[in-house]
Amino acid sequence: MKKRSSGILSAGVLLAGLLGGTIAAASSASAAATYECNTSKAMPKGSYNVLLPHQNYAPADPYWCYLTYGSQNSGVSALQFTLNKCYGAGLAVDGAYGPATRAAVTSVQQRVGVAADGDYGPATRSAMNWSYRTSAGAHHHCAKL
Repeated sequence: MKKRSSGILSAGVLLAGLLGGTIAAASSASAAATYECNTSKAMPKGSYNVLLPHQNYAPADPYWCYLTYGSQNSGVSALQFTLNKCYGAGLAVDGAYGPATRAAVTSVQQRVGVAADGDYGPATRSAMNWSYRTSAGAHHHCAKL
């Protein structure tokens, strides 16, 4: 009897391990389904435009993308421009998401009441003010989208 319960216990541990691997693989797959903003695009808002980080190949809303430390593209530049104009961040608008950009995003996240992790994503996009620009590209005012 002791041998049989030991075998059942081993089978249970093996099954739990396999299920755990499946769950871990599913988590990785969903993490991989998030889209990094790979460019920027002007979104018309009334008589102004808002230059936002954008994802060219996102299947749903291409503005609901992510930027994080190490990202380098025009989406980062759009974010840096707005951080400077609307929050006085004093960043170089160089398209590189480095320590200064991460610190500026964290500061804004704390101010607007979203999780302050230093990564740009949908919650940050919705909560922060953005630079509204004239058709010539000059900053006009800051407001939510």
